[in-house]
Amino acid sequence: MANFQIIRDLAEKKKITLREIAFQTGISEGAMQKLIKNGSTNTKTLEDIARVLEVPVGVFFDDFNLSENHSITNHGGATSIFGDANMKVMKNKNENREIAHLKTLLEEKERTIQILMNK
Repeated sequence: MANFQIIRDLAEKKKITLREIAFQTGISEGAMQKLIKNGSTNTKTLEDIARVLEVPVGVFFDDFNLSENHSITNHGGATSIFGDANMKVMKNKNENREIAHLKTLLEEKERTIQILMNK
C-alpha cells in the first residue's frame, strides 16, 4: 500500500517545500496535495518525486523496510541515503566516468585511423 504522507516528512527533513517539489516534478501544488491525501499518482510522477527527494521509490510503500538496506537520516538539514541507494549512485557515477573514458579512447582511435588512411 502506498504511503505518500512520507513525502511531507522527507520534505521537512530536506527543508524543501511541497511547492518546490511540485515545481520540480512539473505538477501543481494542488495536485501534489491531492496525491498525498489520496495516496494515488502515476509512476512517472512518483519517480520524479523520489528523484527530487533523493530517495528510492520503494520508500513510499508500506512494505519497504528501512532497516534492511536503507536508512534515512538528517545531517545538517539534508536527507542522506545509506545502503543500496547510495551504492547505486556510486555505481552510476563510476559508469558515467567509464563511458566518458571509453568515448575519449574511441576518438583517439578514430583519429589514428584517419592519420593512417592519409599516408
